[in-house]
Amino acid sequence: MKHTKKRTICRRVLTLALTAAMAFSLAACGNSSGGETEKKEWVWVPEFVTIEDENVSYYDMQLVGDALYYQSYDWDEDTQESTQSVCKYSLADKSTTKTPLHYSEEGNWNLNRTAFGPDGSMYGIANVYNEDYSESETFLCKFDDQGNQIYVEDMTDLVADSYVDSIAIDGEGRIYVSGDSNIWLFDADGNKRGSVSVGDGNWIRSMGSGKDGKMYICYYNNGNSVLSDIDFDGKKTGGTYENFPSGNSDRLKPGIDKDFLVQDGSKVYEYDVKSQKAEELFTWLDSDINGNYVQSFGLLEDGRILAVTSDWETNENSIALLTKTKASEVPQKETIVVGSLYGGSDIQSAAVKFNKSNDKYRISIRGYLDFNSWNGEDYEAYMADGINRMNNDITSSNCPDILDLSGLNIKQLAAKGVFEDLGAYLDKSEKVSREDFLQNVLEAYTLNGTLISIPYSFQMQTVVGKGSEVGKEMGWTIDDLIAYADAHPDTQLFDNVSKEQIMLYLMVYNADSFIDWSTGECNFDTDEFKSILNFVNRFPDQDEIKWDEDDLSTPNKIQKGQVLLYEENIYDFDEIQMCNEIFQGDASYIGYPTTDGSAGCMLAANQAYAITSKSKQKDGAWEFIEEFLTREDDSNGRFNSFGFPTLKSKLSAMAEEAVKVQYYTDENGEPVLDDNGEPIVMGGGSSVSYQDGWTYEYRMPTQEEVDLVMSLMEIAKPVTYSQGDEVLNIINEEAAPFYKGQKSVDEVASVIQSRIKIYVGENK
Repeated sequence: MKHTKKRTICRRVLTLALTAAMAFSLAACGNSSGGETEKKEWVWVPEFVTIEDENVSYYDMQLVGDALYYQSYDWDEDTQESTQSVCKYSLADKSTTKTPLHYSEEGNWNLNRTAFGPDGSMYGIANVYNEDYSESETFLCKFDDQGNQIYVEDMTDLVADSYVDSIAIDGEGRIYVSGDSNIWLFDADGNKRGSVSVGDGNWIRSMGSGKDGKMYICYYNNGNSVLSDIDFDGKKTGGTYENFPSGNSDRLKPGIDKDFLVQDGSKVYEYDVKSQKAEELFTWLDSDINGNYVQSFGLLEDGRILAVTSDWETNENSIALLTKTKASEVPQKETIVVGSLYGGSDIQSAAVKFNKSNDKYRISIRGYLDFNSWNGEDYEAYMADGINRMNNDITSSNCPDILDLSGLNIKQLAAKGVFEDLGAYLDKSEKVSREDFLQNVLEAYTLNGTLISIPYSFQMQTVVGKGSEVGKEMGWTIDDLIAYADAHPDTQLFDNVSKEQIMLYLMVYNADSFIDWSTGECNFDTDEFKSILNFVNRFPDQDEIKWDEDDLSTPNKIQKGQVLLYEENIYDFDEIQMCNEIFQGDASYIGYPTTDGSAGCMLAANQAYAITSKSKQKDGAWEFIEEFLTREDDSNGRFNSFGFPTLKSKLSAMAEEAVKVQYYTDENGEPVLDDNGEPIVMGGGSSVSYQDGWTYEYRMPTQEEVDLVMSLMEIAKPVTYSQGDEVLNIINEEAAPFYKGQKSVDEVASVIQSRIKIYVGENK
């Protein structure tokens, strides 16, 4: 069956069975941020529990005392109606109690945000729809522990257009409802008692009681996480507390010894209000959990920590009960450190799976970009800092065993001899061979004769123009691009791009034509580079670009002749349909300009890992990479990653599936017919829409479109430079005086040449 995606584009961008098994395979090592992997005195050992109930909902499961509460929906085939219930799962005796909800009035009730009191009562925000679901009203309601609706309070006018995000109950039964930048206050009987605002432009992220019993909120202010308590009677926020971690849960949890437990998708902290400091307790990975999948967590009365996880990729769910254990009591494994700028969900999932199944090794992830340390400003400096810290480790005795190549200058690192040649490991493998992978991808990741990585999957990005103007052949030079812009002086080249963006477009494939990393020679004081500076100076500064919700969408601008070129991100066989529609059958995939005129189609690898030449665990590192490359598809038989697979067998299956005509069938296996008596074809049904009304509805791709995508794969190459790279940082920084008219192009080119030559000399 074809997988149907839902696309939404704004303007730009781009059994009651206890399956408990004590996981005594935990290593006493941790996940550090750019530092030595430390030995830890304590680890948190998980016991995994599952609930055998096909209707169990792990999404908003909440811990109250020693029980988990959640909502369930049961479909009655006889009445053709759905029954909504509240379920209570006891962690003490592993029993489940289901209590149907009884509304005081009939209607189309949709209860979403909920909170539970210690007596089993439930508070929630309900949207009640009219008969055709075209309009709705918003209500605060309370149910007792028997499922009876106690009261209903209309909140429709109160919340207006705000998005209601969470609800919390304090020790006195008073109710706090948050949405956007507001907290609406209600007494224990559901009566309105006013509201509190944290100010326009601020966004409330979390809410809940601390260990002191007070109600707190965490909100974002200029990119920073701010913790504040709420004064219910005074209808205002109280003091604010600094250094609060940027958690990814919508509920604040009381801590063990300190005020709060907080988790950020990677680590779990305790935060102390008095000292305004956070202390790391453990990393999720050390407890064989992907922190990105943690839906809720909290502290049990016996001191254990409970975590509810839901894997949106595999639909696997679990409950983990974590017990604090001396590391010396846990059998040790040999640690393989993965260095990663981002340390995302994919690498954590792979690490968890490997760690659970491997008796000898375990993966530890060392992240170099700490979101908690970013103030929301100067993203380039934030990126550069992470890259610099990673580079410092790579050149020291603290080098990771594996590098996640996302965001790294692989040519620069390859010139330093950082990477182990994976060719020898691949040739000896009993699971995969060279012939199993796309040859172009292997060639793209072979630098100086060394196969540095085999990506698991990839997507592509290229530039598209009108074929009647730029030509049908792929590839053009920077001079060609400049000439094309000169021929259309009153038309935007790209839609609302800044100087920095244009410089990035020009440098992603061309910066290395000005640098020889092996010799250290640079050529940024040439007429060729000065021409690039002069061209870039035509474009506006970043702060001059303002987003206007009334502005036309990029597709509309292209069709009206206001914009010439379009950046296309291709991650499945459907995507180029829309691009062909934008250019009304005249799309040419010309690509990013290159100095030699070759096709600049960007190959953006997903999950590309390399073994470092300094690694002392190379066999174990390859074992991890090999297992990752050969992992199974998802439960529906679909490729379980974003983008295209590099394994040819999986790619062929995806291409065949894309154009395979299948029909919807009924319960007897017979085709479902449309109004004309024709079988209804699967595929399509998703659409893209912009704020100005421009829309496109996807259909099944044609074989010609699939062939075009395959041809782009043959020429696509990984890029060396990206936002945050130091070379680009130097160029943008030193070119600024020229853009402002303070220095000549010759002066800034000379300074750029000098600084980059020094940088290359220090890093080659």
